[in-house]
Amino acid sequence: MKNADRLPPETIPVLREHVGALERILGAKLVGVYVHGSAAMGGFVPARSDLDYLAIVTSPLDARERKALADAFLQLHGTSGFGKGVEMSIVEARFAGAQFRYPTPYEFHMGSLEQIRHHGRPHEREHVDPDLASHFTVTLARGVCVHGAETSDVFAPVDRRYFWASNYADVKVAPESIGRDPVYTILNLCRTVCRLRDGGVYSKVEGGAKFLAEAGPFASLVRTALDDYRTGTQSAYDATEGARFVAAMLARVEEHMRSLS
Repeated sequence: MKNADRLPPETIPVLREHVGALERILGAKLVGVYVHGSAAMGGFVPARSDLDYLAIVTSPLDARERKALADAFLQLHGTSGFGKGVEMSIVEARFAGAQFRYPTPYEFHMGSLEQIRHHGRPHEREHVDPDLASHFTVTLARGVCVHGAETSDVFAPVDRRYFWASNYADVKVAPESIGRDPVYTILNLCRTVCRLRDGGVYSKVEGGAKFLAEAGPFASLVRTALDDYRTGTQSAYDATEGARFVAAMLARVEEHMRSLS
């Protein structure tokens, strides 16, 4: 496996199992495997994080490959020891490159057990995911290739309109998610508004730290979320303050979205 020294050591045995299954089942169809998210950008906390990666293939999966992948990933599901498990998508190379579309078609997704079972069956319709535009951008900027073709040979830059549409699709659910998962919601909004200012690609930890460095409002809320993320703890969050934070950050994002239209 390539570039193991660039990843948290806890992720290596898990990735070896996943890459091994992909190689065994897909063979030459597998173009490469690319880690993105906190494992690639720093801030990976096993108790809090998930391991995110993309697998790129030359052509659509057939029925045999779907079933074999589902069988393999059902065996691996829940064995990582990470707080949020493993999340991955398999995408055709053309959609990661010159034939990018938004929202982006994908072949297979591993998250929940039901998602694995679903993608193990033949598809009767095209599946698309708006998040992939953001994942491609992060992978191209800061991802780690662990198998196959180099990142720059696979991923093409995503038009910023689609990158921001993808980001907005991710954060617009914050009014509902703040009560369910305040740490993720707060830090995800922090990194999103930091991207607005300078176009950088940040992890949740980097986004929270950068937000605090600018000494703006809601510093106490963000500091608590950052501490909770780093330590794997869960503080009590004031619902009113959380809602105010979400409204203020979403207003900034929505203003930016209007400027792009």
